[in-house]
Amino acid sequence: MLLLLFPFQFLQAQHNGKDILHQSYTPASRQGTILFYIQDLQKVTGINVSYSSSFLHLNKKVQLSGTEHTTGDVLNAILQGTGIQAAALNGKIFLLRETSQVQYYTISGFVKEVNSNELIIGASVYDPVTRKGTETNAYGFYSLQVPDTCLGVVFSHIGYKPVFQHLPPPDDGQMDIHMEARSMLQTVVVNGEKETVNSQPGYINMPVGYVSNFPALMGEKDVLKSLQLYPGTGSSLESSSNLLVRGGGADQNLYLLDGVPLYHTGHLFGLFSIFNGDAVKDVSLYKDAFPARYGGRLSSVVDIRTKDGNMKEWHGSASLSPVSGSVLLEGPIVKDRSSVSLSVRRSLVDALYGRAYLKDYGKYYLYDVNFKLNQVIDNKNRIYASFYKGQDKMFIRSENPVIQLFDDYNFDWSNITAAVKWTRVVNPKIFSSTTATYSRFYNLFTQNSIIPLSFYDSLFVRGKGVSRVRDVAIRNETEYAVSNSHHISFGGGYTYHNFAPTAYHNNISAGEATQRKAPIYYMSEFSAYAEDELSLLNDRLIVRPGLHFGALAQRSSFYASLQPRLMLRWKLPHSQYVQASFAEMTQFVHQLTTPVLNLPTDLWVPSTENIKPEHAYSYSVAYQRQWSNQWRFNVNLYYKQLKNIVTTNTVLNIFDNSDLWEKKVIAGNGYNYGSELLLEKTQGKLTGIFSYTLSWAWRQFDRLNAGKMFPYKEDRRHNISLALKYRFNPKWSLSASWKFASGAPFTLPVQIFPDFDWGRNIKGYLDERYSPFSTYQLNYLPYISRLNNYRLHPVHHLDLGATLNLGNEKRFHHVITAGVYNIYNRTNPFIVSFDQFSYFDYSDVYPLQLYQYSLFRTLPYLTYTFKF
Repeated sequence: MLLLLFPFQFLQAQHNGKDILHQSYTPASRQGTILFYIQDLQKVTGINVSYSSSFLHLNKKVQLSGTEHTTGDVLNAILQGTGIQAAALNGKIFLLRETSQVQYYTISGFVKEVNSNELIIGASVYDPVTRKGTETNAYGFYSLQVPDTCLGVVFSHIGYKPVFQHLPPPDDGQMDIHMEARSMLQTVVVNGEKETVNSQPGYINMPVGYVSNFPALMGEKDVLKSLQLYPGTGSSLESSSNLLVRGGGADQNLYLLDGVPLYHTGHLFGLFSIFNGDAVKDVSLYKDAFPARYGGRLSSVVDIRTKDGNMKEWHGSASLSPVSGSVLLEGPIVKDRSSVSLSVRRSLVDALYGRAYLKDYGKYYLYDVNFKLNQVIDNKNRIYASFYKGQDKMFIRSENPVIQLFDDYNFDWSNITAAVKWTRVVNPKIFSSTTATYSRFYNLFTQNSIIPLSFYDSLFVRGKGVSRVRDVAIRNETEYAVSNSHHISFGGGYTYHNFAPTAYHNNISAGEATQRKAPIYYMSEFSAYAEDELSLLNDRLIVRPGLHFGALAQRSSFYASLQPRLMLRWKLPHSQYVQASFAEMTQFVHQLTTPVLNLPTDLWVPSTENIKPEHAYSYSVAYQRQWSNQWRFNVNLYYKQLKNIVTTNTVLNIFDNSDLWEKKVIAGNGYNYGSELLLEKTQGKLTGIFSYTLSWAWRQFDRLNAGKMFPYKEDRRHNISLALKYRFNPKWSLSASWKFASGAPFTLPVQIFPDFDWGRNIKGYLDERYSPFSTYQLNYLPYISRLNNYRLHPVHHLDLGATLNLGNEKRFHHVITAGVYNIYNRTNPFIVSFDQFSYFDYSDVYPLQLYQYSLFRTLPYLTYTFKF
């Protein structure tokens, strides 16, 4: 191999009086590598070709047009775009370039766990010399351009040991990398679960292994409750998994399970989420700086990916807690080609307490099933198929012997999702994923009443309410790595909605049945997006403009929305940067909720001719700094303006007049603003989080509160979280967490006076909001000066936990976790209501008073997990 450096004017010469670049030569094949054509040319013509393999991409595949019939034609064709030219001198051909010219080529592939082939999300890939790099996407794929002088590339992730990979001669072929987990403390030897969160202003990426770091209510680990440790997030009630982000409602969060939108995420009235920690692989939360590919909600995006399944060996686990039991099984169908993952979780309340006990007080159970199939077609194509079903069933029996009324209540709600995803490496720079999804949320409420009329006769009343949402969708997302400093993404999708908000059926034994069928709405939703990410000024400035388009079409209305997005990030010395972002979001669906709890009777309804889509305009500015790869600090200021948000003007059961639900909806505006602070220690024996949020959330409706602004029910002025974990050794660790939240706003009458003339008593029935227990008691009327004029007591509790790992270096692994929830026995408010109690014979009646009810006091727990 010979590299000649000399001026271009000497690059032409004659061979035996004839220009050798015009010598006749027709290759034997139109397809081949650069090396193939060079060797074939030398063999056929006898002309010697000199070049340097350090800058010439010999294995690059090229295709000729068939019109090349000279040596020069062939060389020009195979060298096109390389910056290298062919020159003739002294009977030889030299392939040369200028000394200042550097050629780039693309390396791409997948980053996987070494023992399971599980794809790793968010791994850094960079050239240690130029410091240029990228990250793996949600499917573990990377694409990086490197110079032909590059000797190797570094692959790193906070949860894995870094890998330095020497590069072969320049080749645009695929290069897959396997990484080994840093810590094996919380997992089977063959599968490292990351325990460190990637936290940036407006964005949190949490691996599922992190969920086990801190104590949990009844030992039930929950990914949504773990997110609540970070600023800007909270819950509507004590220990609820119902996620509230920056003053927004629960319906303003977009939940994606393997790309499928979910409409309900709560088990047991929101105390636990439907996301089984055994099945979840990775969780991402976006609070601002929303990527353009997301749309449809106003406050946040929670993107949850489930485990793909181990492609090397069969493994599993079984867990038992005071609330539920769960089983996970995963392994290869064909080693390194296909895998399957199956997890099942079921509550144990009915099994532990027995049927006889529950017969008197009611019964309840829930279950989840997660299934995923991962099939590698070839090194460029892969198919995923996933399925989820979760269901809650609750039965409550109520008996009132004083007024001879016997009621049975049944609640039944469920989620079903299914997705088929095809990912394809189009070329080393372009990655594409196409997904077809199905989603259904269904809830059912029934009430059976027996009212004795005489010794021989009774009146039977049966009521049934049903609500359903069904979606079928297809979408495509494409990523194009133009260069290391320029990335483009684009895509679009279509969703067919089928809403049946409410249907009510009432049957009375003494009369005819009453039935109100659900008004069904068939709608088409269209979306498209484009986003461009640029690194400028030697990577000191990152600019990410984007545009999301959404449209909703149905028979009587059409809404369209262009939603611009912009993120600017300026890198400062000493691992500091500042970030600013703007995003416009549009929401075409609405949730009509009860005033207090996240009940399954909350209804999802679409935008209609009378109800417009909701809009949000979000602004944020943030600063972040990191020290020694262990400490991280950031502060964030945000402001959000909301338009056309909805609420209801009634607390009555919406099933009772299902065909009139649109008349119960009131539209208005909202304003959320505040500041967030986070200090986090990510490595070492002692790790922890301190977060503080100061926030305001206001609402304004023309038909409520005399048109004046009032604090939203989810307004929490102060939110504080402190969580610490200390690891003594690979076996033992202790953890503690303390949470504080200002009291929730609620409406309290300034005066309550008796309604002596029963002017508000309609047909003999009292207003149950104020006298809920007896029609014989006097009705009371409130005088309310303004909405949400008082606050409940603050909510706070301290939780402690300990974890013991046994046999973590062996085939069988045991994890025992014990802890205490609310160790100082705080009586936090769960709900408040006006109650008026009396003796059975009505000899005395207590005055009407406001009572606070608490749900959880001090609760110990013990959980056991077996892994193999």
